[in-house]
Amino acid sequence: MSDEELRSYLGELLGEPPGPDDDLLELGMDSIRLMAVADRLGADFADLAERPTLRAWGELIRG
Repeated sequence: MSDEELRSYLGELLGEPPGPDDDLLELGMDSIRLMAVADRLGADFADLAERPTLRAWGELIRG
């Protein structure tokens, strides 16, 4: 998933697309949504929760 696809997907979940360094937890990302995102991205829930920004998540999924 590209950064733009991830941004769009998160925008659907949160009601508006996040900026690269916005704290997704502060924007309303709750644990249920976070589990869904982790499943869709094939990422570890704890890794996503530890670094909750679009930029960090993009780095995680790209390796």
